[in-house]
Amino acid sequence: MKPLAQLRKYSAELVDLHHALALMQWDQEVRMPRLAGEDRASQFATLSALVHRREVAPELGGLLAEVEAQKGNLSVEECALLRVMRRSYEQNTRLPEEFVAEFSRLTSQAQMRWLEAREQSDFTIFQPLLERLVALSRQQAEYLGYAVHPYDALLDLYEEGLTTAQVTRMFGELQAPLVAMVKKFAGRLTPLSFNEPFSLAGQEQFAEHLLVAMGFDFSRGCLARSAHPFTTTLGHHDRRITNRYAPESLDFIFGALHEGGHALYEQGIDERLAHTHLDDGVSLGIHESQSRFWENVVGRGNPFWQRFFPELQQAFPAQFSLLGLTEFVRGINAVTPGLIRVDADEVTYNLHVLIRFEIEKGLIEGSVQVADLPGIWREKYRDYLGVEVPSDAEGVLQDIHWSHGSFGYFPTYTIGNLAAAQIWEAYKQYDPGFQQTLADGNLSKVREWLVREIHGHGSVYLPEALLVRVTGAPLSAQPFLAYLEEKFSTLIG
Repeated sequence: MKPLAQLRKYSAELVDLHHALALMQWDQEVRMPRLAGEDRASQFATLSALVHRREVAPELGGLLAEVEAQKGNLSVEECALLRVMRRSYEQNTRLPEEFVAEFSRLTSQAQMRWLEAREQSDFTIFQPLLERLVALSRQQAEYLGYAVHPYDALLDLYEEGLTTAQVTRMFGELQAPLVAMVKKFAGRLTPLSFNEPFSLAGQEQFAEHLLVAMGFDFSRGCLARSAHPFTTTLGHHDRRITNRYAPESLDFIFGALHEGGHALYEQGIDERLAHTHLDDGVSLGIHESQSRFWENVVGRGNPFWQRFFPELQQAFPAQFSLLGLTEFVRGINAVTPGLIRVDADEVTYNLHVLIRFEIEKGLIEGSVQVADLPGIWREKYRDYLGVEVPSDAEGVLQDIHWSHGSFGYFPTYTIGNLAAAQIWEAYKQYDPGFQQTLADGNLSKVREWLVREIHGHGSVYLPEALLVRVTGAPLSAQPFLAYLEEKFSTLIG
């Protein structure tokens, strides 16, 4: 067998193993009995160690070297596969097997402890495991290596090449304009409130309806419930979504649109990339651009609801029969500084991410201690958003990411927001009649463009190269700020 064919076979094996780990993760967050937590932690540790052995085996290093010697004869996609697998190999060979097993075991335990702490709104329940996770994440940064700041090594895991300095500059461009917009637009639109609860069955049915309209293929995916919505891949034809539901919240709509955006990205990857390291979104920033594109740019716009608001009224007459379309669209875009990141409006959302970035940077460099987090969280929310945090559940415990050990993940949300605005500008140039397209509910036209321009390529192109291909420019804050200014100035009339 030729070296390239052997490398493809090796890639398929590693992909299968990671999908098995993802299935265990999905089960833990969706269906696993609470008391099975320790068993699952042991299973994660064992399987993660076995997978790691295959990821760092000399056999793989030799194959990579053989294929690299033939690089001049490789196609663009073959070069991309080599690039992605070489990067993964280099990262994994820096991490000892014992570290990988312990990290996997601890994150499995931490997720169950985080859930308990959140339910009881008591940070001290989660604190000991978080302290260990922070210590392991610092160790991970040292193993991986970095040029300037230890947080750089963790950022790079989620967005290749991203540095602390770059994230600092990004937020430096955003912070003052966003604070000014909060002052300009906050309180000008009235948030929606509901006296009648939404039925659980009705919420799930409408969420499924929106997913189908977007183009989510239920023969290649499913929708389940979890404490924190997420999307995962268990195979090329197995892309799964979870959502959460509350009696008086529109989470069921915007959670479905958000996770649906992630899932459409995965379902849109070309079949020829299946069972390889390229059968994945190229980065979390680009991935997040797709979820925020559908959730906010499309899903909070008037044209989209011209098509779907009558159906929402029909599904929930007690809540919406007396509400007009304009009032509804203004309500779902109300700028209201609040406590919860996932419920935040587009103007304040990135300030939530900024808070997490500053805290994570402090934790990894050692200037912030885990025990002080509830107080630091309250102080930053008071300073940045002008709100008082009444409880740990609505404060430091609201996000699941730290229980996953995902330090360096949060800045990709803001990258996604910026990229989504640039991608939207590119789509509008392609489809000058975009308002009518959305008002007609012709979401397939939007999805097919995204598949052609972004989704189908999987991880073939690096994030910035892909963004330049689609939009003609590298990532910038200006299109996003212009998008917000135009949108909210129009909404307040």
